[in-house]
Amino acid sequence: MLTRESPRHAGGRSIVFALVIAEVISAFEASMIYAALPTLMREFGDPAGVGWVLTAYLLVGSVSAGLASRLGDLFGRRRVVVALLLCSASGSLISASSSGLGGLVCGRALQGMSAALLPLAIGIVREHLAAPRVPVAVGWLTATATFSAGAGLLLGGLLVDHAGWRTMFWFGAVHGAVAIVAVSGWVPASQRRAAAAGIDWIGGVLYAPAIAALLWSVSRLKAHGLHDAATLAALVGGVSLLAVWWIHEWRHAQPMIDVRRIARRDVGLPMSLMFLFGLGASQTMLVLMGLAQQPLWTGVGLGLSATMAGLLKLPSNFMGLFGAPWGGHLAARRGARSAALLGTLLIMAGWMGLTAQHSAAWMLVAWVMLASLGGAMLMSAVPNLLVEVVPAQRTSEFVGLSQVVRTLGAAIGTQAASVLLALEVVRSDTVPQAAYPGAAAYLWTMSAITGVCVVCWLVAWALPLRSACNVQTGEYNSDIGTAMLAGSGTERKSS
Repeated sequence: MLTRESPRHAGGRSIVFALVIAEVISAFEASMIYAALPTLMREFGDPAGVGWVLTAYLLVGSVSAGLASRLGDLFGRRRVVVALLLCSASGSLISASSSGLGGLVCGRALQGMSAALLPLAIGIVREHLAAPRVPVAVGWLTATATFSAGAGLLLGGLLVDHAGWRTMFWFGAVHGAVAIVAVSGWVPASQRRAAAAGIDWIGGVLYAPAIAALLWSVSRLKAHGLHDAATLAALVGGVSLLAVWWIHEWRHAQPMIDVRRIARRDVGLPMSLMFLFGLGASQTMLVLMGLAQQPLWTGVGLGLSATMAGLLKLPSNFMGLFGAPWGGHLAARRGARSAALLGTLLIMAGWMGLTAQHSAAWMLVAWVMLASLGGAMLMSAVPNLLVEVVPAQRTSEFVGLSQVVRTLGAAIGTQAASVLLALEVVRSDTVPQAAYPGAAAYLWTMSAITGVCVVCWLVAWALPLRSACNVQTGEYNSDIGTAMLAGSGTERKSS
């Protein structure tokens, strides 16, 4: 049986509310910047340099999601949350007050530390709330992240249009200060579990550059290809360093990230779900925005303006407010596997419908809403799947690692979808340089994404069953618990 980390805190709602305030920062910072990109390109006159505003955030965020989450498990999650909020607020101040592009990129890199806030928040929820309330709380945290990403894009556009792009960062700094006060006042201190001398710092040092190099190389593939020396070097170096890191962690008695558990079915399959979701369904914006704005003369586009195309996506953003809590409630009653199965089924149905019918705006809206509803359910189901089986002292670590896996899948999926969309191109007779994907290219791309969604559903079906009793009490399934504890003798005493 799993012994809890601390007595259950009576103010569960205030804890979740404070964590919601903190988590919104990460979602806003990830999406608001897109509204400012055209303005930044005009002001700095350096499109490649402005691209690093996104790249720096992505690279630091990918490392932070796994590494900072684990440090929270070791040193106390509230302590690390406050530290990340301080980094984020400081990054906002640097970006807001910077007169050059270099300072803006540095500020965005510091903001990327906030990517670990959601995994840490889920760890705090598991630590301080009663077991039956954890899946629902995870659902609401996930819903906040999903909806805030869409709201952040809208808010960013309003701030850029009416007050200038720097106001986005001033807003982020003030928001960060408010979140620090809320977390410090309403979230109880977490239990500290490690001394600095007992930490696998080598595992942490190897992990960061390996993930960063791998993601950076994948992001360059479309523009530069494998023939580019820098891209190839980063790809080979990232894969090699990741292999060295994996071997080191596998052999280490107290690894920074316990990769041995990932090889187990009850942890590896949820990780696979996140990778497949990033690889396939996460390409919705790429396909939807391109199809909606493509000119009518191409024979496949809807010819909508950028504003109207954005409005097509807005209804699906609201699906996160329903899907994620619904997935949390379903996980609390019947287990997270049920939520994952239903979520992947809705994703699959949405993409099948989108592949078959995409000739009108209402069709795009309807099918994307269905897929987004399933996606929100899956995003709340995967953390709950991990909460059901991993030791409490490693909750944030594995939830954070699942985010890294999803980011890697999304990066690969974006490159693959871009290649498929380029297989058939239609050109204008009057503007020869204007080239757009043809109808067949969209069909191939959508079919490939649908195929990935089918595999995702099959993986959800293969998830191990858990008894209703164990789901309600938050205890390990006896078979799972025995296998998990047998795999790591260093944690047998604490689980």
